[in-house]
Amino acid sequence: MKVLKFGGSSLADYGCLQRVRELILTQGSDEALVVLSAPGGVTDKLVELCELARQGQAYEAQWQALTERLNALKSQVEAEFGEAAHWPDFAALADKLAGVKLLRQCPDAVQAYVISFGERVSVALMVAMLGKDKAHYLDATACIATNDAYLDAQALLDESRARFSAQLQAHRAQFYIMPGFTGSNSAGELTTLGRNGSDYSAAIAAACIQAEVCQIWTDVDGVYSADPRLIKKATKVNRLSYKEAMELSYFGAKVLHPKTILPCAKTGVPCEIKNTHAPELPGSVIAAQGDGDEPVKALSSLDKLAMLTVSGPGMKGKVGMAARVFSALAKDNVSIVLITQSSCEFSISFCVHEQDLPLALQALQSAFELEMQAQLIEPIEVRRSLAIVTLVGDNMKSHKGLAAKFFASLAQAQVNIVAIAQDSTESAISAVIQGELCQDAVKVCHENFFTHVPSIDVFLLGCGLVGTELVAQLQRQQSWLAERNIKLNLYGVANSKHCYLNVQGVPFERWQEALADAPEGFKLADLEAFVRRNHLINPVIVDCSSSQQLADQYRDFLAAGFHVVAANKKANTSDYDYYQTLKQVAQQKGRRFLYETNVGAGLPVLDNLQLLFGAGDELLSFSGILSGSLSYIFGELEDGLSLSEATAKAKQSGFTEPDPRDDLSGTDVARKLLIIARESGLALELSDIEVEPVVPENFAAGSSVDEFMARLHELDGAFADRIQSAASEGKVLRYVGSIADGRCRVGIEAVERTHALSDIRDGENALAILSQYYQPKPFVIRGYGAGAEVTAAGVFADILKTLTR
Repeated sequence: MKVLKFGGSSLADYGCLQRVRELILTQGSDEALVVLSAPGGVTDKLVELCELARQGQAYEAQWQALTERLNALKSQVEAEFGEAAHWPDFAALADKLAGVKLLRQCPDAVQAYVISFGERVSVALMVAMLGKDKAHYLDATACIATNDAYLDAQALLDESRARFSAQLQAHRAQFYIMPGFTGSNSAGELTTLGRNGSDYSAAIAAACIQAEVCQIWTDVDGVYSADPRLIKKATKVNRLSYKEAMELSYFGAKVLHPKTILPCAKTGVPCEIKNTHAPELPGSVIAAQGDGDEPVKALSSLDKLAMLTVSGPGMKGKVGMAARVFSALAKDNVSIVLITQSSCEFSISFCVHEQDLPLALQALQSAFELEMQAQLIEPIEVRRSLAIVTLVGDNMKSHKGLAAKFFASLAQAQVNIVAIAQDSTESAISAVIQGELCQDAVKVCHENFFTHVPSIDVFLLGCGLVGTELVAQLQRQQSWLAERNIKLNLYGVANSKHCYLNVQGVPFERWQEALADAPEGFKLADLEAFVRRNHLINPVIVDCSSSQQLADQYRDFLAAGFHVVAANKKANTSDYDYYQTLKQVAQQKGRRFLYETNVGAGLPVLDNLQLLFGAGDELLSFSGILSGSLSYIFGELEDGLSLSEATAKAKQSGFTEPDPRDDLSGTDVARKLLIIARESGLALELSDIEVEPVVPENFAAGSSVDEFMARLHELDGAFADRIQSAASEGKVLRYVGSIADGRCRVGIEAVERTHALSDIRDGENALAILSQYYQPKPFVIRGYGAGAEVTAAGVFADILKTLTR
């Protein structure tokens, strides 16, 4: 015989009842014992009625709504299937509630009767729908023997086994329909089985009759690797062991309660979780043995917890102190969720549900009053608003490094661990964390242990040429990212006036229109709130602007838990202390500060420098062409154009800034050289860089761009002389940044035609690094170092680096 249990969501309305009837009838000629919950939401309404009555408040409206709903169900059933002969006594229920209101008290026995009324409704309706020739109303109070707790009773299996045997022999039927949630004590009084009581009823029945299987029919496909309401990519677990299921349910999995598993585990009856709305799906099976070699089977979480710590010199070496702690709590029926103790026996900590915290505190203070007065025990330490995240899997013990991976995942989610617990069989490991970060922790752990699809959550600041090209690249590369199991989300874009955020992701096709319609500008507080609200775990701020104001906020970005990817050079060329602070905060917060495009656009300059110096290398000297604009201009000078002609051509071709003076001043090259110097270990400021501009500093001061360009020919003659002088010596002019003997200089140099920089032109960059490892021939990096496309590609590469630590 099978045991089938249907939950409230499977019985919520007449259509649901019909579906359940059809599922029962699919058993064919086989016998089945069917356990039913109350129709969805009914038990909550009964609890509300009971509480209103106890407080002496009016409850007529709630009573009318409930009775109208249930009587409407009864009318629908009777119209098609005939009389619901076992319809429960609503007049008796009304009398109970009236008595509670009159006395302003609700004894546990009365409350048990009231809150279990809905299950009797479900059974009456289902017996009518199946017909009395097939179905028999099996009274749970005649079958399930319990202890004397009216509201959270424990079943007595041996006595229940005898009761079931007697009832099934006395009433032969194909389908036995039994209300869940209830039993009776030794005096024959109705008791209820507590949370998830109907599941518990089904497990008790299955154990007592040695059922073929105990099927729990609900509104999900089975047990998942995590709560699918929180983790969209949670996957169904096909098979679990009893122990795995108990660990999961104990630490918060909603599908089952630990009490449900125990009777099945004791008798070896397999338990199956099935979806009423998709019965063709296989569901999850819980049996003596799980399956597969996966070390971690699932992940669960439990929130709304508090942790109490009992500590003091009176704890150390004192036999029986732990027993006194737990006896005091047990006396007041306080359930302990998790225990951890210091190795020196100075303290013992444990978690309880927050609702039990006042009772737990009172019990401990009473039990240790004398020790506290003598200062042998310190005041009880309490931490509220905590949660527990637990990894579960029978095969965890055979795989090394899982705990390290678990703790690394929590660190990745920026979560501090309050306490750790692991069972002796190594089938579960739990971490106590801050409750507000529970969903973030679960999300990262599930990503790392199950889906293996890491996410990057991008917010773009600066939507000029580079920012616009970056958005285009993000769109084009979505399939490439998907092939590599990377989920990159663009959640926000901002310019100097507007900031657009979208939890569904910025629409690539119309992001500029959406940004223009956004009402407000960028604020870090708004971004932080967005990340918290949507539980983003790998947020990255990408700065493609040239804003000093944004650069000055990088420290705050990192401190708030954002990675920072910067094409903007202003932060790294601000004062040296700020540069150092950014590095320190990034390390403290476990975030990445990435700025490869600060030098050489898409060229791997800084990466290679950091790798060299990380391997113990030291810089001896450096020389390089670091400006694509000046590379182009000086190449045109070599071909015979004058300075004014070469600059005009570069401007027209898009190689220079809108105001060419920004390039010709040499300041941009000086910033790049300063970054290289600092990465090499030199503690320099921008003012320490010797700068020779291409044009005299005060030339055409105060003039417009057009006026400057019109006067630039005045310098052609002097430049022509320098070019001719260099040519007479077999040299060419290049604009070079150099580091030697701890000093930095940028300016015009005449280099030999055999020099590594002599043929760098047309927008190319080149860097020659002479180091302890690379000498006498330098390590040379060469390629295009300007342009929106290559710069955006470099930014894209930096974004991907946020997936590594």
